[in-house]
Amino acid sequence: MIHVDPAMTDEEFLRLFEKGIKAQWGTDQIDWGLVEGISDDKKQALGQLITPVYLGEQTAMLGISQVLPMILTGGHAEPALYLSSMGLDEARHFRNLNHLYRVLNVEPLPSRRLPEMWRYHARLLQKHDPVQWVFGILISDLFAKTFYGGFADRFPDTVVGRLSRRTLQDEARHQAFSDRYLNRMLPTMDEDARQELLVLRDDLFRIMERLGERLRGPMETLDWSPESFLSELWDDTERWVKRLGIVPLAQ
Repeated sequence: MIHVDPAMTDEEFLRLFEKGIKAQWGTDQIDWGLVEGISDDKKQALGQLITPVYLGEQTAMLGISQVLPMILTGGHAEPALYLSSMGLDEARHFRNLNHLYRVLNVEPLPSRRLPEMWRYHARLLQKHDPVQWVFGILISDLFAKTFYGGFADRFPDTVVGRLSRRTLQDEARHQAFSDRYLNRMLPTMDEDARQELLVLRDDLFRIMERLGERLRGPMETLDWSPESFLSELWDDTERWVKRLGIVPLAQ
């Protein structure tokens, strides 16, 4: 239930919330004129590759709006406080990418071309479980980190690179939230529930493998491959799984 006057004692969540408030930034802090050196074919490829991240920012807003009441009514005021600021981050990322499309003068793929993104979002909320959602959103943040990191490497001195590097700072803070929340909740879960997180991981990666095949063309335009992208993302995810102590029963 919601407490009228909760005792906010988790200083780590509160510090993350304060960092999130102080780190807010907007479109006026980006030089949107830095598009020289990006060829037309690469702009078109970017327009397609940014689409899953662009849509992901919107589905993250949807997810937060559904999970936030669950966490708040569970009596967890501090993580709920942080999630509220995270929702603002996702909205800002969405706004920035919306503006970037207009600066590049390209269009995203229509959602019907990326049905995997809707399956991904639906899978995150399938169990109506905040812990599953936070673990899934951690993988989503790593997905975004891999994309934004790739854009920053390939377009370092352009608006794409600068926007990507700025956004990566937010993604790092989101990962710190997931780390704190999951480390707080995992000890309260039985082994079956913990194994369900690995089932979720595998389901999400199967969806992303299909997504990678759909994006193979534009990725190759940027000298990228779905295989290298997914390999980097898998390695990053596995580091987190081990860090959190979520070990498959077979091991």
